[in-house]
Amino acid sequence: MAQLSDQTLRHWRSVLPPLAGLNGYTPCFTPGDALALLVVRHLVKVMGIGVGALAGASIDLFSLCRSTSWPQLADRRLLVQVEQGKAILLTGEPDLDTPAVLVPMRPFAEQLQAAWASSFPALEQLPLQFGAAIVPPRLARRAGA
Repeated sequence: MAQLSDQTLRHWRSVLPPLAGLNGYTPCFTPGDALALLVVRHLVKVMGIGVGALAGASIDLFSLCRSTSWPQLADRRLLVQVEQGKAILLTGEPDLDTPAVLVPMRPFAEQLQAAWASSFPALEQLPLQFGAAIVPPRLARRAGA
């Protein structure tokens, strides 16, 4: 779901403490892990932050994503303080005196939801299990037809 190569995931497991011990060969990643990986991937690949610099903040990030349902996280913003090694969910406007990265969680939650939904086979519309019936005009008018 996070579209990471095996080599990248192997490296991240050696650098990010929450991923230590997760081998990826068995289903070991929770939806919260997938959400956190999407955020880390964005911070690394799009914003250019080194994955090693995110090691400290990854502990909070994965903890938040694992303990809060991802649909609920969609309406929140995450504040990543790289230098302090912290990540917190904001409830209001941050009071900052050091640089930080503000991450709206909606795009990542929507990406996870889309990937999750597309993993199920498309269901065709099921046929009705009862035959058609003629409704007398008097009953049709009462039903609002």
